Amino acid sequence: MHECHTARIDARERTAGQERGIVRRLGARLAATTALLAGTAALLPGAASAAGTLSSGDYTGSAGTQHYELYVPSSYKPGTPVPLVVALHGCTQTADGFRQLTRWDTVAEAKGFIVAFAQQDSTSNSFACWNFFQDGSMHRSAGEPARIDGVTSYVEQKYSIDPKRVYAAGLSAGGAMASVMAATYPDVFAAIGIGSGCEYAATATCAGYKSADPTQAAQAAYKEMGSRARPIPFIAFEGDADTTVPPVNADQLVQQWLTTGDLADDGTANGSIPLTPANTTQGQAAGGQTYTTRTYNDHNHSELAQYWLVHGMNHAWSGGNPAQQYADASGPDETTAMYTFFQNHPMTSSQGTTPGPTPSPPGVPTPPTSWFPTPPASWFPTLPTSWFPTLPTFVGGQIVLTTARRGSVTVRLEQRVAPHAKYATRAKLVRKVAKGRRVAIALPKTVHGKRLSRGRYRAVLTVAGTSGHAGKSHTLALVLR
Repeated sequence: MHECHTARIDARERTAGQERGIVRRLGARLAATTALLAGTAALLPGAASAAGTLSSGDYTGSAGTQHYELYVPSSYKPGTPVPLVVALHGCTQTADGFRQLTRWDTVAEAKGFIVAFAQQDSTSNSFACWNFFQDGSMHRSAGEPARIDGVTSYVEQKYSIDPKRVYAAGLSAGGAMASVMAATYPDVFAAIGIGSGCEYAATATCAGYKSADPTQAAQAAYKEMGSRARPIPFIAFEGDADTTVPPVNADQLVQQWLTTGDLADDGTANGSIPLTPANTTQGQAAGGQTYTTRTYNDHNHSELAQYWLVHGMNHAWSGGNPAQQYADASGPDETTAMYTFFQNHPMTSSQGTTPGPTPSPPGVPTPPTSWFPTPPASWFPTLPTSWFPTLPTFVGGQIVLTTARRGSVTVRLEQRVAPHAKYATRAKLVRKVAKGRRVAIALPKTVHGKRLSRGRYRAVLTVAGTSGHAGKSHTLALVLR
């Protein structure tokens, strides 16, 4: 399947219709209540929301198609980097309904950042829940995490996004999916916001009961992060009257992410990040709801997390739009609190970031995303341009590159033999090149009479001058399917 992207602005009105109630239990059987959601939302060419521009699109990659809505504030100027928030709705919701509930677009207009509202499809989950509890949607470069990251990467490439200020936030199943995105793409998302959600590897029992053991979940998240592991800043909201995702789940996710951070900061669970709050305060929202806020520090005594417990709130978005379902308008403004937290927690320079795949211009075939699970530039950010004036790409079964020197190019095709194992060389190709010439090197279909098996590969490219002196290598990550 070729990766493609089509952005479209609907020319028709969309009727929200009747919206089902939140799923009370996720597992082998799901029970739901229904409620009526009135009102319609129009999304017309050039239509504006909160004075900015709202559009919708579909991103298609090797993991499937991901629908989304995108809000760009009126203050946006190409060339001036802005933050990006990826917003994830809850069960039975839509991207547009979540936008209206949370008013992320209104805050984006006021603060000057872009919001991408990803939308689950009914074919993946009949209740439109993110499948955070399924193994196929809990790992990097696969399933729903890959599709959400694909949308994120596309927006980063199309707009001027500050790569150190990319965040994920969600409600309920969307909050649990934000946990998944932090574990699978800790190099992409600087911090996360979890509203009435669950920990990573929570299992479906977090709906109506409680999540898996937070210590085991912390270890699972740390393992999933791999070499990218780092303490993840997070802000969590929960209602102490929530019966859909009971408050114990918020306690567990706080423990899980703090413990994951403890493992990530030095490789050992040694209490370097305390599980006890550094500070606890009481507050009352303008709407009358009272709440308790706990803050937690990292090993440097800097704020790492916030946990807001809203007293009397059921399964809802605190301070949300009262015209929408799952809103508690009397509580503190959850959206503003999350973004304020995000502003204070950019990705630090020591943590690094990984840019996403670059979309092809119109009319140029785009290789499947599976060939580039990690973008080429991230492998060698200081690669001398004298050897590769343009970064190598893979198009139509060929590695395409341009060299600035006359000599030769060696391609060593290596296959990953097992998860987390070393790569084994399967083929070695050498091609002579002329200065400044475009070279296309086709990968072999067979080696020593045997067809190359499916799996993870990498192509290590090395350019050598006429004297035989080799420059630095460049690596492309590939997946043969």
